[in-house]
Amino acid sequence: MNIVRSILSLIFLSAPLLFAEDKPGTTRIAKWKDNKACAFILMFDDSSSTHVKHVFPELQKRNLTGTFYINPGSGHYGANRQFWEKTLPGAGFELGNHTMTHKGGDSKAEVEKEITDCNEVVHHLTPNAPWPRLVTFAKPGGLKKGKWPLTAEEQAALLAENHLIQRPSFSGRGAQVAFKTGDQMLAHVDKAVKNHSMECIIFHGVEGDWISTPLSEFIILLDGLTERDEQVWVTHHMAAYKYSKARDNAKVKILTSSPNQITLEVNSNLDPELYDQKLTLVTQVPATWKTVGVQQAGETSEFPVHKGTVLYEARPGNALITLSGK
Repeated sequence: MNIVRSILSLIFLSAPLLFAEDKPGTTRIAKWKDNKACAFILMFDDSSSTHVKHVFPELQKRNLTGTFYINPGSGHYGANRQFWEKTLPGAGFELGNHTMTHKGGDSKAEVEKEITDCNEVVHHLTPNAPWPRLVTFAKPGGLKKGKWPLTAEEQAALLAENHLIQRPSFSGRGAQVAFKTGDQMLAHVDKAVKNHSMECIIFHGVEGDWISTPLSEFIILLDGLTERDEQVWVTHHMAAYKYSKARDNAKVKILTSSPNQITLEVNSNLDPELYDQKLTLVTQVPATWKTVGVQQAGETSEFPVHKGTVLYEARPGNALITLSGK
């Protein structure tokens, strides 16, 4: 009898939690943009010529994007300067800091200049983007002994000072090192889907240059990403990074909920100038609503209702979010 009472008590106590999800206004932050299962980033190092010849056209053909880590002081960059400085940023691709020359330096001051000068180039090539902002960073690999005279602590301080975010480790993510075939790369994508995580693959050459991935295998990967579009958010490193940080920091508060209107706010302690990535929200709405007008900071968009919820984007901060049903 005591066991029965205990079970009934648990059911009673948990009932508000169970039914709360059905209340109009109940909102959750999606794990990733557009409620997709994972974020995936295609990363390309060294300003390689095959990025110009093969990578960019294949990405454009499929409406995919990627992050390119440039070395503005290298010959590879100079040979295709128009592409790196006009075509690529003009097409909306992300530029990452891979240092000016990929050669490191003999002193801390030289390494710092390699990093800060590259940052200035990234800034110059994207004049319409706010500055300062978070920029993805990748330390050059294969440096000669003594060419990176920074401790881990000194490097971390230098990156923080310049708003640079270290990308994931190359280990276990390098094309033609960790992955030889398109199918192996797609297995890495599927693992990210399963784990609802952010992952990447890092390329050097594609059908040429160095550490080269065959173009046929690269295309298998791209076609597989296209087929997985409903599950995989193919994006830039900073977009995924900022989303994950904002998602984990933000808190949703329901201010009002009526048959015609819901107002919310999404609070965050992060610097809104640096963490400007919008979050995808999923809000429960009244059963009579078929479409929803979402307004924030003077911007209004309309979204359909699906199974009693509306999926939309909003920016964390002080601006209220107003949902009006139709």
